[in-house]
Amino acid sequence: MKKLIVFVLLLCFGLSNAQYNKEKLRRESKALKAQIAKLNKSLNATRSESKKSILYIKQLKDKISTQNQLVTNTAKEKQALDDEIYLSQLEINKLRRELGELKKEYKDVLVNAYKNKSLQNKVLFILASKNLTEGFRRIKYLEKYSAFQGEKADEITAKQEAIESKKAQQQKAKNDKEVLLAQREALKENLLKEEEEKNKILAEYRKNEGEIASQIKEKESRNRVLEAKIQEIIQEEIRIAKAKAEAERKAREEAARKERERLAKIEAERKAREERERQAALAAAKAKAEEEGKSQKEAVAKVEKKYEEIAKKAEESNAAAVAKTYETRTSEEALSGNFTNNKGKLPWPVGSGEVVGRFGTQPHPLLPQTTVNNAGVKIATTRGNSARSVFDGVVTRVISVQGGNKAVMISHGSYFTVYNNLSTVSVTQGQKVSAKQPIGTIYTDTDNNTILDFQIWQGTSKQNPASWVSGM
Repeated sequence: MKKLIVFVLLLCFGLSNAQYNKEKLRRESKALKAQIAKLNKSLNATRSESKKSILYIKQLKDKISTQNQLVTNTAKEKQALDDEIYLSQLEINKLRRELGELKKEYKDVLVNAYKNKSLQNKVLFILASKNLTEGFRRIKYLEKYSAFQGEKADEITAKQEAIESKKAQQQKAKNDKEVLLAQREALKENLLKEEEEKNKILAEYRKNEGEIASQIKEKESRNRVLEAKIQEIIQEEIRIAKAKAEAERKAREEAARKERERLAKIEAERKAREERERQAALAAAKAKAEEEGKSQKEAVAKVEKKYEEIAKKAEESNAAAVAKTYETRTSEEALSGNFTNNKGKLPWPVGSGEVVGRFGTQPHPLLPQTTVNNAGVKIATTRGNSARSVFDGVVTRVISVQGGNKAVMISHGSYFTVYNNLSTVSVTQGQKVSAKQPIGTIYTDTDNNTILDFQIWQGTSKQNPASWVSGM
């Protein structure tokens, strides 16, 4: 009996667990399919421009990786369906055994019922009672026995329906498995084609690896020149900002000093005026008390209390006004603070795109043996897209870069953002810009690579843009 209970519990747990795993895997597969559909859309758009672009190859790699995940997931789904089919069969077998036992029990009931089916036998059974109480009990026994026959018939029907239900569920699982296997085969076939396409493109790149490595070195040399220029500009901006902040602070302090003097003069005049009013009020109160025959001391106390409250409120108001004159925060400090508060929440410097080069020393996106050193991040997008400011600021400089392209540098207090590799620029030095405002068109090379070099600097220190931009 104990073994049977354990078997039933394990069976129920197994069925529940298999169902949970199947549903979980289906949700994961659905999410992966949605991701593949999104990548397909991007690939179709990029393919029309060039299959040699870094963006196209990255998207192709991402799709292959996602499809591999989906293949793994479908294998797990198949296993979950196999488990479900197996456990369903175990339950069907158990239900059939129970049905056999029920039918045997019901057969015995019917045989007994047939032997005692005549009304005469039932009447004699009741009349053979020794007393009225026993007769009543025998009537109830016959009623329960009749009901028991009906219950057994219902149990048999319920077991038969349960078996049919489980068989239908098992058949559905088998059908789902067939569909899944067909999808998996189609997915594998597509994977082979795309792997072949990717390897073919990468083989073309590897043929020209020496030339590409030479181009990378040349670009890094240009970037070092640009970085030196950026640091020089930032140092000059810091010097100007410090001088401006110092002048601004001195002007504020002078204005604050004059304001404090003005407030002190007003306070002195107020006190003198209040003293005159207090003395007049005291004299009037004393005269009135004398006329009415009342105590002058009580009248004087009331006047003194009133003017003490007036003086206290006036002093508090004056103290708050004086304290305000000591606030000396510069506009640059305020802007720097706002930029810092938005760390991790800044918008992307392009409307849509993908990071193809991370901050610092990284392997080349197509040639892993070749490394590149990035001052910021490289973001690949589609032809004609614009770079846009990630925060409110002022255009510090529009820099002409060796090779004919341009870079825009924007100040955000003590922070600077740089947007390099622009073919055209739509802002000018000294212009105020707002977050997400377009500042220029990103350059597209002969292989249809449209890549923005985006950098963030805190003073002369380079920052990792991934720590600042949301979801990068």
